[in-house]
Amino acid sequence: MNRLQALSVGLFTFVFMIGGNCSRTRVESINRMNEGVVLASQKQYLGAAEKLESATNVDPTNDQAFWNLAIVHMEMHKFERARDDLQRAIDVNPDIAGYHEKLGTVLMELEDWEGAQERFERALALDDSLFKAHYKLGQVYERVDNPQEALREYTAAIGSGPRFIEAYRSLGRLYADLDYLDQSIQVLQSGLQVVIQGTEDEAHLHHLLGTVFQQQGDYDAAVREFRDALRLMPGLREALFALGWTFSLQDNREEARRFLRQYVDNAGAEAPPHYLKAARDRLNLLGEP
Repeated sequence: MNRLQALSVGLFTFVFMIGGNCSRTRVESINRMNEGVVLASQKQYLGAAEKLESATNVDPTNDQAFWNLAIVHMEMHKFERARDDLQRAIDVNPDIAGYHEKLGTVLMELEDWEGAQERFERALALDDSLFKAHYKLGQVYERVDNPQEALREYTAAIGSGPRFIEAYRSLGRLYADLDYLDQSIQVLQSGLQVVIQGTEDEAHLHHLLGTVFQQQGDYDAAVREFRDALRLMPGLREALFALGWTFSLQDNREEARRFLRQYVDNAGAEAPPHYLKAARDRLNLLGEP
């Protein structure tokens, strides 16, 4: 077969035949695969899976059909099926870095950390510029308690994807967890230089930077960062709690009560119980009217 053209539709791959000598089975498989991609783009996942499975049955060497089937199974949270689909795609075409990266992602969902590490490393051996593979490998290293390797991979993710804000957040947080506070501040401030202004990403960076300043004992800087986070996301509960708590550390009782009360009133069912208890206990100590 020659002269096929592939178009990515979101995560899915749609293939156009523009000439060449494809076999009838490959043509039929591609047609069924494309029909499945259309159904998947319409979120008709059951019908999409049926079409894509038939495409793989018609031509078991159509690795892109297995890839698309894996994406559909991921959307359906059928991660064991997605794992098997991606392994079949890799068996057919082992030199596609994206197949290995996606299989690593699925294995993370299945909490197979050793397998995920192996797949991300293989993906990066094929294409070291895959910043999300570096980032996810960093997450795996954190999970298996290897923080130094996690730092290295998060740093590599930023190097390959300098606008990938999640990597700045994870690297800054991990530096802070390891008590490398100056490095954490530097990373988070670098993230603020490249983040899209006015976004939730910017708000979360300000919040995280505030927590590091608070840990460092620079309460004025922490208050400034938490206020910036709330300016962008007034309902950011973590920032409400952190700002109120920091004011209490400054013995600014009035502002501490105001923001801790806002946190308690807006916490909702998703708020961690220990945070709610801490906020209520501190309000009692502050002598809330």
